[in-house]
Amino acid sequence: MIKTFKILFLFLQVIFFISVFAILNCLFFFSPKNKSRYISRAIHIFSVISVFIMGVKIKVSGFEKIRDKKGLFLVTGHLTYLDGIIASRILPLIFVARGDLKSWPFFGVFSLLSQTIFVNRNTAVSLQKEIERISFMLKCGVNVMFFPQGTTTNSPHDILFKSSFFEAPLVSSSTIAPFVIKYKKINGRALDETNKDFVFWYGDMDFIPHLVYFLGLKSIEVELDILKPIEASSGSGRKSLSMLSQEAIKSRLM
Repeated sequence: MIKTFKILFLFLQVIFFISVFAILNCLFFFSPKNKSRYISRAIHIFSVISVFIMGVKIKVSGFEKIRDKKGLFLVTGHLTYLDGIIASRILPLIFVARGDLKSWPFFGVFSLLSQTIFVNRNTAVSLQKEIERISFMLKCGVNVMFFPQGTTTNSPHDILFKSSFFEAPLVSSSTIAPFVIKYKKINGRALDETNKDFVFWYGDMDFIPHLVYFLGLKSIEVELDILKPIEASSGSGRKSLSMLSQEAIKSRLM
């Protein structure tokens, strides 16, 4: 019964916010900058409601480090689709996601209308355009969420960042905000090898069956730790920024 309620409520919520995003995108008197800002706030509201429905309890530390900053380039390791919802529960943002997401039934429409920046590393031309769009968002004061691994893994310690998109905060002279998400308990029981796959989504796992099972969980306890921000100064290269972010996150997981 609880699972059915969650599925129905989330479905109706997604439909509602698709409509909200569509309206915001169609408001011709809004500049692209303001549209992105309002959409990022709508994503934040969506996530606030979603984590409540899903029974996700989040303990946040270090928020004071970024409280007064805008146009953050947020980076972390990637374990599951829940990562993005947790991050956007903390503050408004726009997502960067792999290109195939826009072809997913239903979720693709949600992503397209919420101004998700889809990445395609296959050609230098498309890569440069994506970096330019991320840079534009950051210059507009819009926070951007990016997973530098490019995919999910089954271990929080398995972190290997790709550096290409760290060019965006470098070009826009933005602040990089590395953070760590730790999944602590599932249904009141400490997360371990026997139950982590109830939340972690990786490899060849099917999305819909995993999501349906996940929504049957009663509670998930999470800790989100915001680390020391990294200023993308003109003297740093993208590889250096990527490595600094990666090592900061790894050190907090030890």
